[in-house]
Amino acid sequence: MEEGKDGDRLVRRAYQTKAADYDRSVKAFDLFARMGFSISGWRRQAIAQLQLRPGDTVIDIGCGTGLNFPLLQELVGPEGQIIGIDLSAEMLAEARQTADARGWNNVRLECSDAARFDYPKNADAVLSTYVLILVPTSGEVVARACGALKPGGRFTVLDMAWPSYMPLWFRHFLPFLKTYGVDRAVLERRSWESVQGTMDDELIGISLKKYWFQFFYRCSGVMDQTAG
Repeated sequence: MEEGKDGDRLVRRAYQTKAADYDRSVKAFDLFARMGFSISGWRRQAIAQLQLRPGDTVIDIGCGTGLNFPLLQELVGPEGQIIGIDLSAEMLAEARQTADARGWNNVRLECSDAARFDYPKNADAVLSTYVLILVPTSGEVVARACGALKPGGRFTVLDMAWPSYMPLWFRHFLPFLKTYGVDRAVLERRSWESVQGTMDDELIGISLKKYWFQFFYRCSGVMDQTAG
């Protein structure tokens, strides 16, 4: 099986059984916010970087159960559009249930490999939170998504990395990693380098911020106004 398809299978396996409890498990990490480990806080900061306005269209890559949707809805409003892409049908089912329960009629969900998805053109923003580390073709995903941005559109990635100062065997002291599909092979792939390198090639005004001893990062950029 091709590397990309193999990676897809591993991602599906990691998330198909945890879809129903995913939101609760992620929010549990907020208990460590006083120690500087703020999954939700970093998420809010990442979305703020997009500078969304009412009526904007935003693409959420690896949207999962839609944890970003409430924050995005506050900014784009009912006249805007949220396009959520995810490889897991089970995660998207949870996202659809949430959107329907809250009356969000502007949410479009696509079950697709983000590296092969036919991105709509002239999006105002693209967002990806805590997912690209699992994607073997993360650089390709970023490049294709950049092609969807209109001039002046913004792209923010919030994700995990592995600090250069930390040996890989230390991952055994972070047992939650494996339950989210992050194993040695994933870390050795160093997807964060592909993501940041591609964003640097495709966008301008790149900003990079590292969190929690460099285990997480936020990378943001803007599509050149003269693009296209």
